[in-house]
Amino acid sequence: MNKTFAALNMATGYFQNLLNTYNKEQEKTSQVAGEGRIIMESMQNRRTIGVERIVWWSVQISLLAGIYYMYTQDNGTKVFMGFLTIAVMLAIALVQRRFNYPLPSTLASIVYLFIFFSVVIGTFGGGYKIKHFDDFLHVFSGIWIGYASWVILRRVLHNGGAANLPNSFIALYIISFSLAAGAVWELLEFAGDKLFSFTAQGRDPDDTMIDMIMGSIGGVITAFAILKLRGKDKSEETDEEE
Repeated sequence: MNKTFAALNMATGYFQNLLNTYNKEQEKTSQVAGEGRIIMESMQNRRTIGVERIVWWSVQISLLAGIYYMYTQDNGTKVFMGFLTIAVMLAIALVQRRFNYPLPSTLASIVYLFIFFSVVIGTFGGGYKIKHFDDFLHVFSGIWIGYASWVILRRVLHNGGAANLPNSFIALYIISFSLAAGAVWELLEFAGDKLFSFTAQGRDPDDTMIDMIMGSIGGVITAFAILKLRGKDKSEETDEEE
């Protein structure tokens, strides 16, 4: 009987040692995976920052070329608009450099591209004469504003809290944010037209409503994309836990 208990104790101890060894190996594997993930994220951040700088310089050069062209056409209003846009982009770049890129480089690059299409192509290049070009811009603005609203929400909730929010709330929040931002944008366009003789708003009384609808569509696109990415991230986390 004593020999049986001794054998059982030996077997139990043996399996306990195996379990401890397995747990240690799992901890090492998790640590290595975590370090690898950090390295990959760092490399991705450097790439996106590099892309942001390329886009920024490309848009700035395009703006300067457009300003010069507007100057040769004696269009002082558009020259002023061009310099105002350059000042805004310089302010964004200064904030990014000084505060260690508080805005995601992807978001900043999208904003710069929006400026390129709206000011360089639209205002300087006559793009607004193209049918539905203005609609495209408002959908585009809804997309990047929706993305910006998601970034703000994650920052306010310190990332972790946003992961626990239901999809229905996130979708409603992003779409509502895009719609509200579209309304503010229309007010700014109206102010610019009245104060600086811009021609941002169309003469059709339905133009404002159509613009806001287009912005809302952009918000819907962003909400759908973010919810898809959240679902993908959750499935990957489940796979890692298994």
